[in-house]
Amino acid sequence: MIKNSINSFNTFIKKKEQKERQVKDVLLYTRVSSKNQAENNSSLETQGKGAREFCVKHNYPISYTFGGTYESAKGDFSREEFGKLIEYATNKNPKPFGIVVWIISRFSRSGASSINIVRELVEIHGIHLIEASSGLDTTTERGYLTICEKLLESRKENLVRKEIIVPGMINFLSKGYIFGRSPFGYDHYGPRVKNGNFLSPTQKIVINFQGELLREAFQYKLTGHYSDVGIVDILRKRGLKISEQRISAAWRNPFYCGVLINSLLKDCKAIYGNWEPLISENEFWKLQDLLQAGTSKFTHKKVADYKPLNRLIKCYSCGIYLVGYLVKKKNLGYYKCRNCNGVSINCETKPRSLKNGAHDLFKELLCSYQINPKVTNLLKIQLKKVYEYYNLEGARKEKDLNRSLAELTQKLLNLKKRYGLEEINKDVYEITKLELESKILALQVELNKISPEISNLEKLIEKSVVGLQNISKIWCSVGIEDKQNLQLTLFPDGIYYNAENHTYLT
Repeated sequence: MIKNSINSFNTFIKKKEQKERQVKDVLLYTRVSSKNQAENNSSLETQGKGAREFCVKHNYPISYTFGGTYESAKGDFSREEFGKLIEYATNKNPKPFGIVVWIISRFSRSGASSINIVRELVEIHGIHLIEASSGLDTTTERGYLTICEKLLESRKENLVRKEIIVPGMINFLSKGYIFGRSPFGYDHYGPRVKNGNFLSPTQKIVINFQGELLREAFQYKLTGHYSDVGIVDILRKRGLKISEQRISAAWRNPFYCGVLINSLLKDCKAIYGNWEPLISENEFWKLQDLLQAGTSKFTHKKVADYKPLNRLIKCYSCGIYLVGYLVKKKNLGYYKCRNCNGVSINCETKPRSLKNGAHDLFKELLCSYQINPKVTNLLKIQLKKVYEYYNLEGARKEKDLNRSLAELTQKLLNLKKRYGLEEINKDVYEITKLELESKILALQVELNKISPEISNLEKLIEKSVVGLQNISKIWCSVGIEDKQNLQLTLFPDGIYYNAENHTYLT
């Protein structure tokens, strides 16, 4: 080689050696945005099939697959499967060659955030992003740039969808309609339902058989005398199987008092929905107070039949409730104070017992509250006066409510006539109509609460007096739930057991 030629200086150039990877193993990621897409179309299957065919064609062995479920792409690490993908890829040693997705929007729609993730994958970890549908990847500068542009475009598509779709969703909700399935106890009619029997041009939410039983369940719970377990058992006997968790959620769902809540609504404010409620608003708030205060007097654990006085008897010395226990070896139940030594009493009276058991002692207490036959006539006179008073008050209230209801119904009719004659615009009509209908509904609920006039008063009083003369016998003959209802009616604050004198105090 001639020393003085320009090519002689080529020997001083340090050439960059690039090692070609022998095995280009990749990770596969698929996803859809919603549960409906996951269940009702074959997008996940299409993505997986297309990506696998691409990997076979380009000799990319798939070492692991992620996704295969529904996850919204507007947030990246809020997606569980996506988080697992990135964590696995960046922690694996040696690193995978790349991550394969069918189209870039399946990887992310977060825009700048996703571009930063790709930058770290490529520049820090040497892991490439590959789009199987187009063959684009980040191994070249041009491919890298194009993929970043596609990630931005995916973000833009999301924004456009939001600007177009969300206002329509808000408008739909503001009319009192709901998205998705209706809660337990209602049938959902509409244009986009799976069951052909419920197809309808407009949405209708209708109470079904389960809902009617659930309506009764609400009334049981509102008394404050029934546990969730007891109500579930009552419903089961009536043919409705429902879990304690599900019925507990129902107590706290405003839907059942006719109220729609959704974060998309203007200012996140609740509105009235287009369906018949199971309970009134007043009843709903009364129930929330009961749940918060724990005034149902019951725990949610089923009370065993051998200890009906649980959560009724308190220790006279320290004031805490005696707890029922069962000694399995002897099959002997007893109540015991957890704080005070020696404060214990057998549930039942045994042949060798020197003292009566807790239940016999309680029967003696009930006997002391029974009506003396000598005063039954006086009691009947007094009961008759009480019932007549409440019948009279109920009749007056019913008359006032019916008068108000008739006035509001006439106003609603006049409003419809004025709207039909174009004397008022649609906005005024809709607002006024909603207000009048809300007032009418409230009056109807109040009317339903009024007890009907007792027609067979003499017979009812006679039956009541017989019951008051046999309280202890009634307590012995009924089941655990009714025993506790009777106990709470007579002794709402419980009773105290004085161990020293072996007696109950109120």
